[in-house]
Amino acid sequence: MRLYVTPASPWVRRVVVSILELGIRDRFEFVQTRWPHAWGTRTVVPHPGFMAETPVARIPALVTADFTLADSHSICDYLNGEFGAFRLLARDGAARWYALATMSVAGGIIEAQISRRAELLRSEHERSNDFIGKMRERQLRCFEALEKQVAAFGAEFDLAQITTAVACGYEDWRYGTDWRAGAPKLATWFDAASQRPSMRTTLPAETPQS
Repeated sequence: MRLYVTPASPWVRRVVVSILELGIRDRFEFVQTRWPHAWGTRTVVPHPGFMAETPVARIPALVTADFTLADSHSICDYLNGEFGAFRLLARDGAARWYALATMSVAGGIIEAQISRRAELLRSEHERSNDFIGKMRERQLRCFEALEKQVAAFGAEFDLAQITTAVACGYEDWRYGTDWRAGAPKLATWFDAASQRPSMRTTLPAETPQS
């Protein structure tokens, strides 16, 4: 199976960390994509075969023998069911809904991070500082919400924790550590989670330019 990746994307990192946690790295060919900074405002062609395999033109994209999955949610669902025996996310019941509740908040952070990044890539006279501020406020609000949930995190590094850790890691890397003041328990938890091999080998880095 081919997985289109880039080191800057928190959505990609979420999938790759899941793969590493499940111990199935050898099943995948990672295809490095290249994205110019214009990705935030117009369609670009990051890889010769990419557009043919996924008209959505976004990453991560997983290409199997039978179908293509073009977002981290469906990819992680596939990994969890096909290879993880539902280890990363419970199949049903209260545990599933609690995990999804956490992921909805952590995923909201990632969505705001990416939207903020795209807006910042516009020229100064094109970008909306109000929108950038709105996304920053959403990020901080969601980090404070996760602060209240971290005490309930279990021993298993599941998909809810993976998503949360990826959101924290991207924030530290791209925007700084302001979030930590409003979520000190979450920050302490993240510092420990970030020492896992799956997190250490997927540290974010700037995407190669085309």
